[in-house]
Amino acid sequence: MSKGKSRLLLCAAAAALSGGLMASTAHAQPAAPVTAAVSGNYTYLEFKKGSDPQNSRLYFVYVQGASSDHPHIHTLGSWRAGSGNGSKNTCASNAGWLPNGDYTIKKYDAHHNGGPHGVNGISWYLGDHRCHSGHWRTDLFIHSEMLPDGRAGSSEPYRWDGNSDYKSNGCIKLKPSDIRALRDLQASYPNPHKLVVH
Repeated sequence: MSKGKSRLLLCAAAAALSGGLMASTAHAQPAAPVTAAVSGNYTYLEFKKGSDPQNSRLYFVYVQGASSDHPHIHTLGSWRAGSGNGSKNTCASNAGWLPNGDYTIKKYDAHHNGGPHGVNGISWYLGDHRCHSGHWRTDLFIHSEMLPDGRAGSSEPYRWDGNSDYKSNGCIKLKPSDIRALRDLQASYPNPHKLVVH
């Protein structure tokens, strides 16, 4: 084999090897971080107690977690909400407003049927929660007053009559138009899995 041919073969081999290395390096590079940024987005609900248990606020909060150090937090909805029958004793079963803390939202139900003594229509089930004394508050919901199908009924507890209906056995209550607005907002964003009460 002549020197010219051997040089040509060496050059071709080097080019092929370098092309292979370049191809494998390009193939191994990570994908653009867009999907990682999108996957960090989430929502939660926040209940801020006011001076009047029947005039507190419920918020729908959207967090864009593109950066865990600097997330973008947006309050997308805010509604008047009541909790309890006027008592600020968070340990009073069926009377006091919700104890402070973080709650896991266990279930959303568009047509809950709790009968004449229960929760009906659009609701979020919060389950049970301990108050500061260790006493359990049970069967807690976010709800309104309506029929299971969402329409207004002709009598209590299926009909919203005004400010007095913000009272509850400890659950968070919204008027029907506001709970529908919360439902509609949830349909456009990730479902909230947490409620923060303070």
